Amino acid sequence: MKRVMFVDDEPHILAGLRQLLRKQRKVWDMHFAPGGEEAIEALAAGDFDVIVSDMRMPRIDGAALLTHVKDHYPDMVRIVLSGYSEQEAALRVVPIAHQFLCKPCDANTLKAVIARACSLQALLSDERVRRIVGGMSALPSAPETYRRLVDALADPNVSLAALVGIIERDAGLATKVLQIVNSAFFGLPKRTSSIGQAVKYIGSSMLKHLVLGVETFSSMEAHPDLPRFSAASLQAHSLLVGTLAKSMLDTDAQAAEDAMLAGMLHDVGKLVLATHLPDRLAEAQESAHACGHPLYQAESALFGITHAEIGAYLLGIWGLPYSVVEAVAFHHSLDRIPDLALGPALVVHTADALLGEVSPEDPPPPLDLDQLAAAGVADRLDNWRRLRDAAMASDEAA
Repeated sequence: MKRVMFVDDEPHILAGLRQLLRKQRKVWDMHFAPGGEEAIEALAAGDFDVIVSDMRMPRIDGAALLTHVKDHYPDMVRIVLSGYSEQEAALRVVPIAHQFLCKPCDANTLKAVIARACSLQALLSDERVRRIVGGMSALPSAPETYRRLVDALADPNVSLAALVGIIERDAGLATKVLQIVNSAFFGLPKRTSSIGQAVKYIGSSMLKHLVLGVETFSSMEAHPDLPRFSAASLQAHSLLVGTLAKSMLDTDAQAAEDAMLAGMLHDVGKLVLATHLPDRLAEAQESAHACGHPLYQAESALFGITHAEIGAYLLGIWGLPYSVVEAVAFHHSLDRIPDLALGPALVVHTADALLGEVSPEDPPPPLDLDQLAAAGVADRLDNWRRLRDAAMASDEAA
């Protein structure tokens, strides 16, 4: 049974949560702590899977409590539930919380967020990797892109279009912006997968504070032990996958945006490995190269998990849309998706494989023709290859 802790210094709030979630007692083992000190004591006495904390509390406030949790129990999913909804308050918890909810929060929303956080652990069986991912505040960006963003934000006349053009080319920047903007603190009427909409909403002033003030983003430097890894190459490939995947779903605007985002983020697990487990990534890359296998097959054989599950787990605990998380998790394993249909997961898999057909680099991921046929889209491959060629030509001309 999953264990969930709720922390709030107001007794009537805790009583309300008990009442709101009374039907979940058979699903979760719930603990209700009346403050940060009591929460720390309970954490020391037993393991928890999720913590849901208020922000404004005496003595040990929510930010201090979640910092303690991040430092000592990084695999716990950290959720803020607070009535303090000013955006400036949100910035305090951006580096330490995975998700943000505002009071009053209806029962269905709260239950869905917690249930999803609990279910994500099944994606990633490796506890060491889960702790690493849970402790991450941001994905690193390619150095050149990060410098371009810092330089652009230093220009008082920079346009939002210019900022969008930089951010949408980088998985690390894009993921964090969408995590923040889709949080309850920003009050969007519905989730967005569009970088353009997100940057327009957040504005250049707050973006500057996020980048330069609270260290939400970071630059990734080259690792001497990873000669086969390039953040810039990964960035370029991911953007191309996203662009192609979006063009394959041009009749459904929302699904196309989700496909674009999922394509951009489908290999974020490689960034996690490169920054936190470079020896593991190097071993898998060398094995894949020596055996002529795709990287994910080498990862699975060596470690039992792949960059796909690692990336999906990160995006999931950060609260990105389910369709994006699913596409990232299964872009090498469509057979694990029940009732597969034309959507972000299918087109990201196909875009990645089609681009691999013409890539001179590592062995490409195979195209799952059986799953495409079962989904009734195998007859579209010729047209999708034409879209691939057009996307590559446009990218080369840019």
